[in-house]
Amino acid sequence: MLWPSLAPLWCLPILCLLVLLCLKKIPFLAGGIFAALWISLFFQCLYLHQNAEKPERIQFKAQIVSLVSQNSDWISFDVRVLPTAPYSSYFEAMALSNVQRYYRLTWQKPAKIEPGQIWQFNARLKGISSIQNQGGFNQQKSFISQHIIAKGRVKQAELINSSTSIRQAIIDITAPILARFSEGDILRALIFGDKSQLSEQRWQQLRQTGAGHLVAISGLHLSVVFGLFYSLLMLLSRLFVATQHRGYGIAIMLIAAMITLGYGYLSGFAVATQRALLMMLLLVIFTVVKQYNNSWDRLLYALCMVLLLDPFAMLSAGFWLSFLALTIILLAVKPERLNVEPNLTHLHDKAQPVLVRAKTKLNRFYHQTVLGLKVLWSIQWRLAIGLGLLQAVLFGTMTPHSIWLNLLFVPWFSVVAIPVVMLSFCLWLGTFVLMQLLALSPSVINESGENIFYIANLSLEPFVWLLSLSDYLPYSLVKVTEQWLMALLFLCIALGLLHYRRYSSRYRSWVWYGVAVLLCLPIVLQTYAASWQEGHVSHQPNTAPQWQMHVLDVAQGMAVVLQHGQHGLIYDTGAAYGDFSYAARAIVPFIAAKGITSIDYIVVSHADNDHVGGLSLLSKTYPNSHIIADFNVEPYAKRPAYQTCRGKLWWQGIELQFLDDTLHSDNDNDQSCVLRLDDGKTAVLLTGDIEAPREQALLNADLTLAAEVLLVPHHGSRTSSTPAFIEAVQPQVAIATAGFANQYGFPKEDVMARYQDLGIVTLHTGHQGQISLSFTEKGYKIATYRHHLAPFWYNQLFKFGERLKAE
Repeated sequence: MLWPSLAPLWCLPILCLLVLLCLKKIPFLAGGIFAALWISLFFQCLYLHQNAEKPERIQFKAQIVSLVSQNSDWISFDVRVLPTAPYSSYFEAMALSNVQRYYRLTWQKPAKIEPGQIWQFNARLKGISSIQNQGGFNQQKSFISQHIIAKGRVKQAELINSSTSIRQAIIDITAPILARFSEGDILRALIFGDKSQLSEQRWQQLRQTGAGHLVAISGLHLSVVFGLFYSLLMLLSRLFVATQHRGYGIAIMLIAAMITLGYGYLSGFAVATQRALLMMLLLVIFTVVKQYNNSWDRLLYALCMVLLLDPFAMLSAGFWLSFLALTIILLAVKPERLNVEPNLTHLHDKAQPVLVRAKTKLNRFYHQTVLGLKVLWSIQWRLAIGLGLLQAVLFGTMTPHSIWLNLLFVPWFSVVAIPVVMLSFCLWLGTFVLMQLLALSPSVINESGENIFYIANLSLEPFVWLLSLSDYLPYSLVKVTEQWLMALLFLCIALGLLHYRRYSSRYRSWVWYGVAVLLCLPIVLQTYAASWQEGHVSHQPNTAPQWQMHVLDVAQGMAVVLQHGQHGLIYDTGAAYGDFSYAARAIVPFIAAKGITSIDYIVVSHADNDHVGGLSLLSKTYPNSHIIADFNVEPYAKRPAYQTCRGKLWWQGIELQFLDDTLHSDNDNDQSCVLRLDDGKTAVLLTGDIEAPREQALLNADLTLAAEVLLVPHHGSRTSSTPAFIEAVQPQVAIATAGFANQYGFPKEDVMARYQDLGIVTLHTGHQGQISLSFTEKGYKIATYRHHLAPFWYNQLFKFGERLKAE
């Protein structure tokens, strides 16, 4: 995952030869080379073609896989591309036939679509490259893990095959009944793996309790289903079959495995479900062939099989969460701990009185119960810490209450909720088939379904009650900054060394404790960093010792965050479309990840959506911030602006000079708030969407425009960046804020050529992702997300249509 690139196609035969040469003498090296070969081959098969940056309209045949989201006018869904001949090469034929490829499509006012249907689509497609910022959700990485190689918009479509899957048919007949229950959304998630009905409030409650894994079908659910039906079938076998032998046990195990496989099919074979099914099937196979490998062997076999079948699984957060959870359980549960029993042999004699034997059984039950609770607690606190740290790494949040809440949730789901829900579903399915054969009316069928699922809904009410209680718990969801995360990781290493010291006599005790103390220093320093910064912030002009400017990647829009310690200033807020906003997707997570606790000002250049769209959310998230704008912001922020874009103010020792609008144009772009930052060493000019007339007005006003860093006006449009304006600013760096492959073609090549011809470094958020500049007394340094902050192969630009050079 840390490689900057994968091996190109021509290198694969060389890697294959190296594997064969190293196999006998250096098998470990051979395995490493094979890993590089395998994932590179898989990558080349999946991303055979990549395309010019501009979207391309193509025709293709595909099968509907799943519905992602929908509103009144739009629908988003995934399709599996069906390969069609002719192929340009044998390699292409093999790749398209053996590696499944998917598209993420949107469709305005679509026809009725259902999973399993096959359509002939005419769509405008582009690559999967998405916004890239620290702290935000990496959709591009998520797409690769799901084998989605392109995204686009449907223009025309023709239905070829209307047959839907059995799973969808069962969902269609069951969903109306589940919708009538208060916990129908959770029932639907537990039975079909469909979490689309969970509200945002429900998701928030699941996040802040660490209970999201309970509604995502994974190893826990499959283990319970397997154990439930294995136990029931074994009970029936003992009731009706007098003579038991190993063949019955194997047959029952295989039947239970097939039922569990059917449950996996109902859940849509999600990635986590596939991993859990693979592990369960391996366990069954080992049992059938009498290979009773230890638990670590089975874990490694499962890990090997998962990565062989899909090496991109490692890009999924669920992959790391599930395998880390299994590792922690294996470390916590040791056979010798489970075999400990009280010394009650003197009470086993059948000649003892009945009361004594009863006391023996009660004591045994008591000690086994206590032992079970101890093991459960030892597993749970380790899971809470281990998975909590991993969650902090993956998502930037921690859930302190997950330890005690999951001590209640997991046993309840394992013993009550999942068995009751699955038995209710099986009973309902059998009842439905019988009523269909008897030709009963739909109302009777639905009424019986409500009666059957009533107990299942009731079993979830204690869980939902605890979820709602979490809204009132303090510190329910703690944001973890990058600095705190690194400090916590060092602390965990220190604790691990102290634990390992008990098993090693290689060094003296003071060496172990000395290293541990050094590793604990980051968390001590981080604890006092905030108070130190607050007490040493200079409010004098031009005395900012170090500050950063982060130009965020918010697709076709603009958002800039200035940072000085824990203080921040936002210039423009990105776009918003309905319930979606780039403020929620990129700006707020970024601010949390960087440890900015106080947003002092929010400056909005003008009232276009791609600049003001996120103001509503940001004003609520940071209610103590002051809004600066030249237009009425009350419809967005529910409060008036603190001041207009006039005059000068100081922020954390940095001069903020607002360059007055002397043009007074009716063009809202030319009304943009132009802001010049100056720390005494370096100047930055933020220009909004000003066009040529406003640029000329600034030149005529005889204002100080010179700046080392320039935010390219109007995203690099031809209406701006006149040669005279560029000459007056004389920037060393010009940054264009525009989405990758956007519909306007920004920034225009001829416009950026004006900067490049003058030796000015040009950067583009759509290509580089987040662009961060760190300013010190010695000048400034530039770091981009794709090339410096996270220069990994899965963060590169992914286009669609022409061959990608991996090297």
